[in-house]
Amino acid sequence: MDKITKNQFSAMILITDAFSLFCFRGQISIKSLIGFLCGIAIQFLMSLPLVKFYSTGGNIENVGKIIQTVYFIYLLLWGGVLFSMLWKASDVIYIPYENSNGIWGKLLIAGMIAVVCLYASSTGIKAVSRSAVIAVGAGMVSLLVVVISALFNSDWDNIQNTRTTESFLTEISRGFFISGGLGNFVVFLGFTKGKYIQNTIYYFFGKLILTVAVVLSSILVAGGIMQITEFPVVTAAQLSQPFPVQRIDSLFLIIFAVFAVFAIGIQSLATAELLKKIIPKFRYLRTTSVLILMIGSAFLFSGENNGIIYIIATGIMLFVIPCVMLLKRGTAR
Repeated sequence: MDKITKNQFSAMILITDAFSLFCFRGQISIKSLIGFLCGIAIQFLMSLPLVKFYSTGGNIENVGKIIQTVYFIYLLLWGGVLFSMLWKASDVIYIPYENSNGIWGKLLIAGMIAVVCLYASSTGIKAVSRSAVIAVGAGMVSLLVVVISALFNSDWDNIQNTRTTESFLTEISRGFFISGGLGNFVVFLGFTKGKYIQNTIYYFFGKLILTVAVVLSSILVAGGIMQITEFPVVTAAQLSQPFPVQRIDSLFLIIFAVFAVFAIGIQSLATAELLKKIIPKFRYLRTTSVLILMIGSAFLFSGENNGIIYIIATGIMLFVIPCVMLLKRGTAR
């Protein structure tokens, strides 16, 4: 089994979380940020039984077909949500598929990303994890430019004046919706070197910093027009002007495209890994089959307005199933 470092592990998961944040729809405020952070804390607590399972010698290869299938379905549906996010956000960042008659343009974008994902999956988990570190590094530099621009050029009154009508519970549930990397977290945690609890803390701390930086800078830049902004993070990137002769739009578009490919590629890699364990004899076209199923689910399940469903699904995946696995192992002894 290929082993990956905590930096590589965190980079792979954070790319999906960052892409979900980029595509976030709806108004956000400081209450939203607090809700998102509470959601991260809840997710961390939920993950502790899974950490315990891996730390005591557990392995996802030996948990049984039923549990593997549940995880497979979760990852598959989230892959569809990622494609749906990409298609919706493409309208505002000007990826020109309109000339391809709508649905065919969406399929064209999906097909091009699928080809890249197929190539990436052929290189293996180790190679993808190394590339993810480079992609995250470039993304963090770009994000830092936007954040610094927001700190110096924005109206700090936006923090106080920006309001949302959502309840605090809804804000927490919306935070779960931007946690698309948790399925990958379940699969790839077992591939990591070192202590699993340290790797887990490292990932969740990185996720906390990422969320604070993205949401706070979005409020500072786009808070004044939040009520008419469908994609606050994209809008903040478009309005941010850190350099007098160059807007950030083009840089953000590059990072957005790279993160989109990596997020979907890593999701398909984790899903295909589970499919290999469920059906060992299915040796060929696993990733291709997974990508086709993800694209199909994207037309059926957009994932919007289902925050409570994500809380329940995450609770089952991170907490309930690992607790059951630990109990089964304890009973077997």
